[in-house]
Amino acid sequence: MTIQEEIERLRAGNPHLGEIGPFVVPSPEALEQVAAELRQNPSQDVRIQLVKTLVSVAIQTDPFGTIAHSRILSILLDDASLVPDDAYRFALDRLAELGAPNALGGFAPALARLAADIPVSELFLVVAKAKAADALEAMQDLEKDPIWAKDDNFRIAQAALGDASVEDEFAVSFSATGDPQEKILLARRLAQIGSSTTRELLAREMRTPLVLQVPGSYELSVRVEIAKSLLYCHPDQTFLGRIESDEDYERIERWCEFQYGVEWSRPRPPFLAMRSLAGGHP
Repeated sequence: MTIQEEIERLRAGNPHLGEIGPFVVPSPEALEQVAAELRQNPSQDVRIQLVKTLVSVAIQTDPFGTIAHSRILSILLDDASLVPDDAYRFALDRLAELGAPNALGGFAPALARLAADIPVSELFLVVAKAKAADALEAMQDLEKDPIWAKDDNFRIAQAALGDASVEDEFAVSFSATGDPQEKILLARRLAQIGSSTTRELLAREMRTPLVLQVPGSYELSVRVEIAKSLLYCHPDQTFLGRIESDEDYERIERWCEFQYGVEWSRPRPPFLAMRSLAGGHP
């Protein structure tokens, strides 16, 4: 299939199916055709499928499954952001989740422009991940609005860009809670802030005994989610996302010791990743 054939499929209302054959290199010419279609096509649904296509190309051609390709990043932040629609929000969501932090850092000026011109909540998780200090001026204007002042993603960006008081709020809440579900949510927030302080806090919780239980469904060690949160900050350390044995936990702990100087004050809990409780029994 050629890229033009794929674009015709998307124009006709068909979804992107994950096929990246036209982009295997990825081809600069094919990427430019997608960029042009994003700029010109007025259909939000087609634009979403074009963004999905670019994301597929990026993660399937990157050794760590991240969006790190410079031209794809620029298309997502420029051509996909010309219209403040759901395609724009979807592009930002994918960048926040899958964007390579170091690669995103090179697009701080584009993120600052978007913060000034088309600020949406999803944008600020990308600003946080990129540590885009260029966006601070626009954010200082926005924080005067009480709606933005209460927006969690906006506050995460403030903490990521050096607001110690906001960072402390998230860090204290994370350390204080003994509720597994809240611990998981706040671990994600600390990862999205991604400062040296919050990353170390996450590393120090790799021996938490907390377990999330969903009666009749499953139980999940919070340690699995802590490791995934660390993976968000270190996408090249793919072992953080694979826990199948106690040896996997041991490897992650050794990495935490080396990377963050962690010293353990309690023993490693008995092995648990996720276990089905179907029928009410382990």
